[in-house]
Amino acid sequence: MPNDLPLQSPDSHRSISHREKSPRVYGIIPAAGVGARMEASCPKQYLMLTTHTILEETLAVFQKSERLDGLYVGIAKEDPYFVLPEKQSFDQADLDCTAPHRIAIYRTEGGESRAETVFNAMDFILKSAKAVSESEHEAVLKSWALVHDAARPGLSSTELDQFIAAVLTDNHPYGGIMALPAQDTIKKVGANNTIEKTLNRDHIWLAQTPQMMPFELLYTLLAKCLKENAPVTDEASVLEYNERFPKVYRGYTHNFKITYPGDLELMRLHFKGRERCE
Repeated sequence: MPNDLPLQSPDSHRSISHREKSPRVYGIIPAAGVGARMEASCPKQYLMLTTHTILEETLAVFQKSERLDGLYVGIAKEDPYFVLPEKQSFDQADLDCTAPHRIAIYRTEGGESRAETVFNAMDFILKSAKAVSESEHEAVLKSWALVHDAARPGLSSTELDQFIAAVLTDNHPYGGIMALPAQDTIKKVGANNTIEKTLNRDHIWLAQTPQMMPFELLYTLLAKCLKENAPVTDEASVLEYNERFPKVYRGYTHNFKITYPGDLELMRLHFKGRERCE
C-alpha cells in the first residue's frame, strides 16, 4: 500500500551534526528541456513566476532544505538563460534565499533526454568524489539521489524534508516517489478520441516528483536504460524497466507540474495564497 507522508517530521529542525550522521542525499534537477507545450518564447523554466523565474523558485525550495548534501542542475550546453557559473551558490545570485542552511548549486550538462541529463549529473557527482578520494567515492555510491522537476516549484522546503525523512526512515531498497491517487473517473481512449472503457482508479496514482532512490542503483540502471534506449520517462520507470518497484508516498495538489499556460497562472495563485498565510 502507498505510504502517506508524515504530517510533521520529528527532526525537521535537526542540527548540522545530526545531518552528518544521516545518509547523504544529493538533489538533482533536470532543466534542459524546452517545454514546447507552453508555446513560450523561452524554455518554460525561465518564465517569470513571481519576481523570480520558475527555476529560481524551485531551486530556492531545495536550497532551504536541511537534508540535502548537494544540489545539481542539468542545463542544456548552449542554454543562454541560466546565469550561474559552473559552481556557485545563491549567496552571490539575485534570489532571496535566507534559510540558515544553504547548499551550493552545481551546473551539470544536460542531455538529449531526461534520463541522460540525470545520468550526467550523477556521473559528475561520482567523478568529483573520486577526485577527492576513494572513500569519498564509496560514500557517494552509498548515498541517495533525489530528482525533482524544474517546473514543480509548488513544494515547500518543509514538505520536501518530510518526504526525504519518510524515505530514509522506510529505507526501502528501491526508494520512493511522491504521487497522488486518481480522483476523477479514468477513461481508456482509442482512435478518434473514442472511449474504449473505464479503468478501475482504485490502484491508479499520478506520479509526481521528487523521486528518490539509492544512488548506486539508479546510476547503474540509468546507464543500462541509456544503452538499451529504453522508453523511460522518469526515475521510477527506470527502475520499473528493470523489475524494481519503488514505493509511493502521497504528494500534494499544489505540487503540480507547470506544462500549459493555465498552469502558470494557477501556480501564481498558489504563491499569492501562500504569501498571505505567512
